[in-house]
Amino acid sequence: MSVFAEAGIQFSVITPDRTEEVLQLMAINFFPDEPLLRSIGITRNSFMDSLIGEAINGGSCVMATDSSGKIIGVRLTEIYDKDDGFKKNFERLLMCCLPCMGRIAKILRKPVLRKSCKVFDALLSELDYDVWTLFDEFGCQKILSDVCVCTSKDARVKGLGTELVKQGESVGREKGCDYSVNLVTGLYSGKIFREKLNYTVRNEVFYARFIDKDGNLYLNDTREHLSVFSCHKRI
Repeated sequence: MSVFAEAGIQFSVITPDRTEEVLQLMAINFFPDEPLLRSIGITRNSFMDSLIGEAINGGSCVMATDSSGKIIGVRLTEIYDKDDGFKKNFERLLMCCLPCMGRIAKILRKPVLRKSCKVFDALLSELDYDVWTLFDEFGCQKILSDVCVCTSKDARVKGLGTELVKQGESVGREKGCDYSVNLVTGLYSGKIFREKLNYTVRNEVFYARFIDKDGNLYLNDTREHLSVFSCHKRI
């Protein structure tokens, strides 16, 4: 029996009816500490709720529940299909529009939106991160793409985050994914992917060197977190 089974912890695919519980978990244990969101000033909002809900509806996200059925951790992912032209074109258009959206946000005096556009436009460019370019490189049809991994601060279960990622990989394999790709922003999640699960790091940006054209830090509240990196692994 595994240490998780002994502790009464079960892993299962998240069903849509548990979405609000997931959102509450992340509002407490993810949004306040994730270095990008924290530095930009993004907290739980209707847009983020929609993105997370969409990922859950995709059927590849995994949760860990304790003996009482309470959610104590989640691994959120989404599956990219090489032939999904609508999703590809929409995401490409969105990325192209980030600079323009940032300028509009400035005019509308929406500082969080403006900073979000500025940061993600620069970061994705420096990381050269685009899931759609990887299908030809990997020679595959489906890719399991990272959204986040989050565990409750109250859970205190060693290895829970790592096991959630493993469980997510298993679901991805069952759904036809050959590779998992991730954008890892935190020190602790970094240890999971880089050290414990042996993902291959593709590109890395150190927060202390991530500066704009005027020499100012894009992210100024990253705490102990040092870098963001993209990585992949055949699953």
